[in-house]
Amino acid sequence: MNNTKQIFVVGSGRCGTTMMGRVLNNHKDIFTFEEIHFLGWLCSKHEINSLIDRQDAIRLLSKLFAIQQDGIFLKKNPKQFNKRSEAVLSDVAKLTSIEVYKRFLQTITNENGCSITCEQTPRNIFYIQELLSHFPNAKIIHMVRDSRDVLLSQKNKWKRGFLGANKIPLRETIRSYMNYHPITFAKFWSSAVLHGNKMEENPRVIKIKFEELLQNPQDKIMELCSFIGIPFNKKMLEVPNIGSSISLDKEDELEIDSTKIEKWKRGGLTAAEIYLSQIFTKDRMQANGYELKSFLTPPILSIFYLIIFPIKVFFTLILNFKRIGSITEFVQQRIITR
Repeated sequence: MNNTKQIFVVGSGRCGTTMMGRVLNNHKDIFTFEEIHFLGWLCSKHEINSLIDRQDAIRLLSKLFAIQQDGIFLKKNPKQFNKRSEAVLSDVAKLTSIEVYKRFLQTITNENGCSITCEQTPRNIFYIQELLSHFPNAKIIHMVRDSRDVLLSQKNKWKRGFLGANKIPLRETIRSYMNYHPITFAKFWSSAVLHGNKMEENPRVIKIKFEELLQNPQDKIMELCSFIGIPFNKKMLEVPNIGSSISLDKEDELEIDSTKIEKWKRGGLTAAEIYLSQIFTKDRMQANGYELKSFLTPPILSIFYLIIFPIKVFFTLILNFKRIGSITEFVQQRIITR
């Protein structure tokens, strides 16, 4: 008998978590949420067990409802959900942030006639232990993708609003453009993959390499279904070809597109970007079976990227201040890798 109640799809940004969420959403028992960013953004890991007063709990739940309805970038006035939130929490005596989150996931999943929640916020990679602890019937899917393909996607992420993603406001386009630096995203990738790799021995965690999924989609999804405890359905393979940062969305093409493998080899990154990315991801790349490109000498442009790196870090912190949550938590998770 299947006892899975929640699935958390985690990984570094642009590694296939959204696509995996769409795959799972095609199963009749699973409902996939928007990227919620509860942990790390709305609540730090040190706050999830703390008691909160009823009004704060209502405000938190209303924010979650707003994110699910409108998306993380366009969430409108959360106060419109206050009455609904009050009703959902009416029978809870002692309120904590994690209890509010649980009620939110359960409410939306039940309303959509499903029995299994799928939450596909990538940065939950840094909270696997907390999720496993607070959700005893949860399974974790750790998505891993070649860091150079992730870098290429991050470099062009700012273009998403012009390629079919109509829910991305101009301020987010500017933020994505200003955020990019090969060292920054190499560090983020390495840290995320390290956190996931540490949990590989846990029987409730499975690692799925993006490239293997694209090469053998049916076999990998059948393996995944066995892990979750649900029957495989071929409809799960029918996902729209959308979300790319370098090509237009093609919603009518329902397939898992294998051409997304090793796009970095076909252009889009400078030799310096590839070189610097490999410098900071080498150990994790090799540990996950990715072959490094050889360089006889460091590319000259590497000097430029090194010079502007402190400036980019400063602007990244400024532009993402409201999204970081706890700065200490952010630095420990994403910058200090060990």
